[in-house]
Amino acid sequence: MANEVIEEARNNKKQCLIVKLEFEKAYDSVSWDFLYYMLGTLGFGTKWVSWIKACLESSKISVLVNGSPTQEFTPTRGLRQGDPLAPLLFLLIAEGLSGLVRQSDKMNLLEGIRVGRNKLNVNMLQFADDTLFFCKPSSNDLVDIKSILRCFELASGLKINFHKSKLGGVGVGEDELLRSSNILNYGLMNVPFKYLGVCVGGNLRRKQFWEPVVNKIKKKLTRWKGRFLSFAGRVCLLKSVLTFVPLYYMSLFKMPIIVSKDIMRIQRKFLWG
Repeated sequence: MANEVIEEARNNKKQCLIVKLEFEKAYDSVSWDFLYYMLGTLGFGTKWVSWIKACLESSKISVLVNGSPTQEFTPTRGLRQGDPLAPLLFLLIAEGLSGLVRQSDKMNLLEGIRVGRNKLNVNMLQFADDTLFFCKPSSNDLVDIKSILRCFELASGLKINFHKSKLGGVGVGEDELLRSSNILNYGLMNVPFKYLGVCVGGNLRRKQFWEPVVNKIKKKLTRWKGRFLSFAGRVCLLKSVLTFVPLYYMSLFKMPIIVSKDIMRIQRKFLWG
């Protein structure tokens, strides 16, 4: 979807700023009060909320100092990483940011990029804590984004990591990008860029776009691995690599014939040694 927005901006010669957010210690800094508030707002019952409270507030932590654990203490915020509940609870917290953006959209404060025949306004894409903002290179939009993120920080405890958050643009001059970067205090990034493990904003028909996929397959199917496997073992490894590595890209983009031939060549070399 991010790729579609960037393509739309390019094809119609629209100016588009892309803000890629990184949260600082996302799971560790979550406010429990905000989580309970979100559970109530989204319609979870009192008994259910009390169960979640019991799961969070029953945890104990001790710190290892020179290999020896200190006395246990009870945390007052954060979600335990590795807990099966943690990703689901984090999604509910992230919904708070979506709510703020929807509210600003209703008030005509944050104008994103309009895409498609119906001119759908896209101003934010979110997958857990991986967040992209799309806006026009205007000071008002950037100040609105800054205000939304500050309000969300005060409510939820999630701070922006200024060192890792980046700003890029399509059809935007270098001076404009630098001015926007100074307003948000983020670093600059080039387009195409990596988002959720996929290259976004590149030319799908070029071989260079698919290089990460081809390189991954090459690393998995090196010749020395084949020497220590039987023929059946090599076939099994080929199938597993082909199933997992390019499938994610291919579920989103159409692979050019030249790239598929390269992948088949790598497979043949590995299979027959």
